[in-house]
Amino acid sequence: MEKHGVTFRDYACAGANLAAGMSVEQVCKVLGIEEPLWAEVQEFWNNNMASMSMDDMKFYGEVFTNPKQGKFANAEGAVGGVEDVLKKYPEWSDFLKMQAYSTEASEVGIEIDFEKEFGITVTEYAQLGGHWSAYYKEKVLDVENFDSYAFEEEGGPAITPEQEERYRVFHLQTELMDKWSAYYKEKFKDASVDLSDDIDF
Repeated sequence: MEKHGVTFRDYACAGANLAAGMSVEQVCKVLGIEEPLWAEVQEFWNNNMASMSMDDMKFYGEVFTNPKQGKFANAEGAVGGVEDVLKKYPEWSDFLKMQAYSTEASEVGIEIDFEKEFGITVTEYAQLGGHWSAYYKEKVLDVENFDSYAFEEEGGPAITPEQEERYRVFHLQTELMDKWSAYYKEKFKDASVDLSDDIDF
């Protein structure tokens, strides 16, 4: 199934590259369609989203962390892979700071402009999120649990190097998130939006 020669996966890649800052003109050039047809392609695939397979929907969910694939793999102006973003922000702490910033800002009704604040697009932020989520899964979630209290006690049971690393990574995340959340809570404490102003009783 396709619309004007655009398959669902083409459409997903196009949407991901648009979110990353590529213009509609560039997207249409890559897809080989005239710009006025893009609206019809969007409407068609939006209306047929429910009929897509689980694999297609999984692809749609993941393509925003790696839009540079399919017809957009080597397209001029296409967003790069996560490796490009990691050159700007190579540390896990960089992402956790952004995450805390975004979370605390949204709590008071502020939408973060990632390009202005950090010099990256929302898509690139999502790429960092995917990268560090995979890191956390490997280092913490996929490692057999152990009694952290026993680990802290002298003479506690022996643990594997993987479990020791699990303990370190888990507590590092907690420490950094607590630090940055507290910092941004303080930063935004006077910026709270009074939503009642928009409500008529």
